Amino acid sequence: MDLKQLIKKGAEVGDNLLLKVSRNGLEAVIVSKDPKVPINVGTLDWNALCDEIKEEGVVFGLLSQPQVKAAGGYLVAMGREAVPGVNARVKYYVKPTVVRAPKVAQNNNTVDYRELGAIVNVPKDRLLLEKMPPTKGTAGKTVCGEEINTKPGKDITIKVGSGVRLSSDGRQAFAEVEGKYMLADGKASVMTEHTVQGDIDLSQGNIAFVGQRLNINGAVQPGFKIKCKGDIFIAKGVQNSAVITAGGSLEIKGGVVGEAVVIKSWGDVCIDFVEGVNTIEIKGILTVTDAIIQGRARVGGDLRVLGGKGILIGGHYTVGGSVYVRELGSDGEVVTEINVGINPCLAEKMENLERDKEIWPEKMTEILKATSALKEMQRDEKGNLIPEKVELLRQYNAMLPEAMEKVNQITERENELALEMDKAANEAVYVYGILYPGTKVTIAGVTRIINTTEEGTVVYFNKDKQQIHCRAMTQEEKAAI
Repeated sequence: MDLKQLIKKGAEVGDNLLLKVSRNGLEAVIVSKDPKVPINVGTLDWNALCDEIKEEGVVFGLLSQPQVKAAGGYLVAMGREAVPGVNARVKYYVKPTVVRAPKVAQNNNTVDYRELGAIVNVPKDRLLLEKMPPTKGTAGKTVCGEEINTKPGKDITIKVGSGVRLSSDGRQAFAEVEGKYMLADGKASVMTEHTVQGDIDLSQGNIAFVGQRLNINGAVQPGFKIKCKGDIFIAKGVQNSAVITAGGSLEIKGGVVGEAVVIKSWGDVCIDFVEGVNTIEIKGILTVTDAIIQGRARVGGDLRVLGGKGILIGGHYTVGGSVYVRELGSDGEVVTEINVGINPCLAEKMENLERDKEIWPEKMTEILKATSALKEMQRDEKGNLIPEKVELLRQYNAMLPEAMEKVNQITERENELALEMDKAANEAVYVYGILYPGTKVTIAGVTRIINTTEEGTVVYFNKDKQQIHCRAMTQEEKAAI
């Protein structure tokens, strides 16, 4: 008998028994034809009954013994249920920031996404996500041995946005650039630029970004820290005790005010005005478009204060290049110190050299003396030094080559620094307006305090006389700005 008939009508088996199959074909049961006469399992010849059941078409999943069913009757066979395939899924190795797109996209090929989480920085070539492929599933089988088809899992296609590349098989996504990792419109993207529309405050918190550019279209409020591996743009100034660190260039519209502010940049920096800031460290050129008042800065390149008021009053400035300013100092003779031609890196080299000069020549002398004394003792003892002295001599002999190499390096570094210092002597201070008395200028290690009011002047180092002089600015120099 086929499955449909067994489901619909059943089949007579054994003594006064009816074989029935469930609608899904997964269970076969025997029930008594007469409800008033219960089945006595103990009297059943199970092997003979199994043969009859097989003859009626139930050939799969036969049990070794019948099992009582709660609804009545006994279960005699169980089919195998079909297992559907599992859909493909995405495994995230880095949890991305989820963003939503704005209602209106901008016209400059950038989309102003609204962040729904903190910045997630990823390095280049980082494995971001991987597709786990779908499974085929497992076919089932009815108690009559008929196969039950199953549905395979659905496949998906990974979609990626800018800054992300797919593997050749389309299963893995990698960061193509260093930047912020986000999921926008279902696409994984790594962006090299990040924009904050308002202020940096409690609603935003501190920001650390490894991308190429960080835009802040507001102000940085007191106490917050901003760090970017690339360039930083700040639209509305930096307030006291904020810390700004740029691996590239830095542009600040508005002022930087407060002695606890920290500004650091490995590139060029442009600021509207600076007041009372004690920590400015810049590898490139510092351009201030209006004024610096009572600042402290270490600048690797030039210092330029030529726009707006163009004044530099008070503070201490160590500048690797030259200084270009409209007005320097003040009629109140506020202490203003300018150290020109001393690149912060050069200053650090000089400090390291001086420190090494205090250590290695003396150390080498000590080693030589100790080695000489031990060798003399060895001669006196006809080579029979005690083991402790032998080990000490061995240690000194091992230390001597390093000490000699360090001393030789010191000499080479002194010569290199001498050349750099000679180049530094070519830097100068260019004052296009008024140079006030009381200003202290140092060039090539020589210092002069200006004691007269000068106008349109160049403060420079005279190598022949080893002195700092002032001279009138040429027309070409005046026209250069």
